[in-house]
Amino acid sequence: MAYITRNANIVLLFLILISAAALVAATVFFQENFDRINRAYDSKLDQLSKVSKDLAEKQAALDQIKSELTLKSAREEEFTQQYSTVRGEKTQLEGEKQQLTKVKQSLEDELQDTKSSLQSTQNALEASKGEVAILKVDLAKAQSDVVVLKKKVDDYQAKVSCLQSKNDTEESTC
Repeated sequence: MAYITRNANIVLLFLILISAAALVAATVFFQENFDRINRAYDSKLDQLSKVSKDLAEKQAALDQIKSELTLKSAREEEFTQQYSTVRGEKTQLEGEKQQLTKVKQSLEDELQDTKSSLQSTQNALEASKGEVAILKVDLAKAQSDVVVLKKKVDDYQAKVSCLQSKNDTEESTC
């Protein structure tokens, strides 16, 4: 039994040594893995920090772009309303322009008719002035003829009176 005990002790010693070597190897292996995992974790943590920082910057840029977009949308809506208002006013003014153009054409036609009428009236007035001048001359002749004829009538009346009185008295000389 001494052989078995001695062999058992050697086997136990050998098993203890193998177990110790395995424990040391496992400890070294797991230590190396732990260091590698720690380095990878630190690397990933740094990357995550950078990504978080980039995300925060992108979020800030996105917020700024959203506010600019909101402002641009508000301006565009305002410009759209102003454009609609201006377009409505333009349409209204074009209608008024057409009406005023028609009124202008009507007034120009009326003015042309009035000018024609005025010209014909002026021509008639000139003709009438000529006639008036002729009639004035005729009137002046007629008035002078009337004066002459009145004188003759007076003379004839005087002769008639004289002749009547001569008939009555038979002595007067006329």
